[in-house]
Amino acid sequence: MKLSRVVILICIPVLFASVGFENDSYYLFPVKPGERNYLSGNFCELRSSHLHAGIDIKVGGVVGAPIHATADGYINRIKISYGGYGNALYIQHPNGTSSVYAHLHKFNDQIQEYVKKAQYQKKSFTIELFPQKNELTVKRGEVIGKAGNSGSSGGPHLHFEIRDANQQPMDPLKFGFKEIVDNVSPYVRRIALTTLGEDARINGQFGRFEFSLKSQNGKYVVDEPIAVKGTVGVEVAAFDKATGVRNVYGVKETKLTLDGQSQFHCNMEKFSFSQAKNIHVHTNYEERHRQNRTFFKLYVDDGNTLPFYKTNSQKGKITIDDDQVHQASITLADINGNQSQVDFSLQGQPKTDKVLKTRYFNKPYSSQNYHVRGSVLQLFAPVDKNPEGIYQRKLATFFSERRVHEEPPAYVVNDVAVYLWNLNRGIPDSVDMCGDIHALPLKVKVPSRSAFSFYQPQMNVTFPKSALFDTLFLAMNYEQEARKELFRIHQDNVPLRQNMQILLKPRQFPEGPRTKTSVYRVDAKGDLGYEGGEWKGSTISFRTRNFGDFILEVDTIAPVITPLSISSDRLRFKIEDITSGIREYEAYVDGEWLLMHYDYKRDLIWSDRLDDSKPLQGEVKLRVRDMVGNENVFTRRI
Repeated sequence: MKLSRVVILICIPVLFASVGFENDSYYLFPVKPGERNYLSGNFCELRSSHLHAGIDIKVGGVVGAPIHATADGYINRIKISYGGYGNALYIQHPNGTSSVYAHLHKFNDQIQEYVKKAQYQKKSFTIELFPQKNELTVKRGEVIGKAGNSGSSGGPHLHFEIRDANQQPMDPLKFGFKEIVDNVSPYVRRIALTTLGEDARINGQFGRFEFSLKSQNGKYVVDEPIAVKGTVGVEVAAFDKATGVRNVYGVKETKLTLDGQSQFHCNMEKFSFSQAKNIHVHTNYEERHRQNRTFFKLYVDDGNTLPFYKTNSQKGKITIDDDQVHQASITLADINGNQSQVDFSLQGQPKTDKVLKTRYFNKPYSSQNYHVRGSVLQLFAPVDKNPEGIYQRKLATFFSERRVHEEPPAYVVNDVAVYLWNLNRGIPDSVDMCGDIHALPLKVKVPSRSAFSFYQPQMNVTFPKSALFDTLFLAMNYEQEARKELFRIHQDNVPLRQNMQILLKPRQFPEGPRTKTSVYRVDAKGDLGYEGGEWKGSTISFRTRNFGDFILEVDTIAPVITPLSISSDRLRFKIEDITSGIREYEAYVDGEWLLMHYDYKRDLIWSDRLDDSKPLQGEVKLRVRDMVGNENVFTRRI
């Protein structure tokens, strides 16, 4: 007995040493379990249009890495799509949670055959299946597929999620996967403060202002006090890093204190998919769109329903109404507890009429002399000096709802007079600033929590209930030149939660068939994005979730089909459409439908035979249609 005990004691350390990163939780790491792994994206990372619902696990930059089931269970959903998650598996586990494996290259043989048969039955590459409980069972550690780059993926990796019983995604790393090592604290780029009321000021000004940071005694600091009056919001541009990788991640936890008292606490643990679009108000949407930089707010903005926050009575906003110095601090942490801290001082500032000279001058758009921030219209006008060198504070005349209002500048900064007008007083159609009359495109106030329609001679806009996050002062404009009509519906720096309905009433039409004429959105580079539209008489209506510039364009050019490989074993083509884009394709061999996989990122389609032992023989017919119905047909015999 004594000898057997000695043997056991010797064997146990050897077994654990061979595992390396053994995970003792309910869940197994799905890629190379027990070995060191690396992430290309973490949970709740701030993506362009959504919060990231899982972790992205690196697979060495190539497809084919084995993917393991994280726990026992059964596959209760399989989805194949061109974009999104691409080839995705969903596993239901006995403990009530489920796991998701997305962007797969292929499934294991059993699942692959199950899916292929369904695709041939429905004659569709895209498909969504819901297997019964006992159809496709899996064991913890079983290989369920291979990592890939399908769907809206920027490179081979595994997108992995763990969801609770209510299908809310949770951070997988909370379950203690030792395969991921992180000893690096978050990195902070800059902070920003923004005024949140007409009377608020930052360094004597209204608007949004950014501040550089420097490292001091292991912390980030702003090296000079920031003068503040009224209610303001704090933003931070920061990201997380991990040991052994160069890419960056989102920050999990953020705290803001003022004079040692908590003002805002955000801890990203789980959320509902119905709330994912709230990223547009969790971050500064306008700044992301204007300069492709991500600042997230340390206050809860209007329309934000995410469950992450604990705040003061002002939802994290800060009000300074004295002339004292207040100490503010931001603490940022990752899931492993690595922390960074930003310290800065807020100097309470009494009202002053002095002319400001500062390097922190905010004029968001150099080509535009006005800007709307919340319900405040901000106007900029150069000012002159009299012979004695004193600024001439000229009145601006606002023409609003058949009334005339004269307003002095709120302040003068860097030889610019800044006028502020509360749009709740009325929406001005024009302003006379120092003799120059400026027409304004602002039309109407749109409430955020009720359906609303607005009609103009050139276009109508209808907002469904809750389409907006916040009240909108809608701007619209119409331009006509050289057989082109430009329909401008607000600026694309404002987010929408739902699609709005737009009806355009063109005065002239592009040359070409009306059935091939559609609405296209014009981006900042002048590139066109297909929006579609349905004609009714001389008007066309469409739905979109984007503000911006829209035009009518004709597409009469059929898609291009380029054969790359044609044999009895495999068909492979490149399919492209330069204007409206590919809508659908279908392939037949000897009159029988043939499954063709599609990778839209590479414009590639390739065959997948139902019976690999049966060669492809007879006439090959590939039909490809674009979004407006232009069609190209390729035929050849094998």
